[in-house]
Amino acid sequence: MVQIGNIHFGKAQTAVEPTISIMEAGILWDLTTARYKCLEETRLYHSFAHDEELKAMLAYGIKFLENQVSELEKQMSLFRLPMPYRPPKDVNIAETGMALNDRFIFAQVFEGCQSFIDHIARVSRSILTNDPLRHIIVGFLTSELSLFDKLVKFAKVKGWLQIAPVFRPE
Repeated sequence: MVQIGNIHFGKAQTAVEPTISIMEAGILWDLTTARYKCLEETRLYHSFAHDEELKAMLAYGIKFLENQVSELEKQMSLFRLPMPYRPPKDVNIAETGMALNDRFIFAQVFEGCQSFIDHIARVSRSILTNDPLRHIIVGFLTSELSLFDKLVKFAKVKGWLQIAPVFRPE
């Protein structure tokens, strides 16, 4: 019997079920829930944005998040974990009755990215049982760091980054 990923060659009764610890299952649940929330927020911000470059950056973020959500859902399914509530794919801004400006939208996305980097770095060190899952999560961290770098460059061009003044001791 040979097993490559989740594909088994040989007798079915000798196939090894994919294993995951209870902590890893909880991490998958939490990450999926967090990515759903982030995706819903990013869609909302996209619907309010006015600046065309910001809209393009948010559209890129939506695609980025959808890829991560897809991978997380695949892992949840692989381990037969119950799925958390998935938000709707469309955001109806007429129902919200609120107005947001581009600088605020960017600040929210930027803060969310910073928080997710911290979170994913912490949880990646807790995934010890399942090597392929740890590899996926570390990939998420690498991708998020790359996205963060793009966000910093974008914010510098727009003048939206709160940069602390240089300290010059006298």
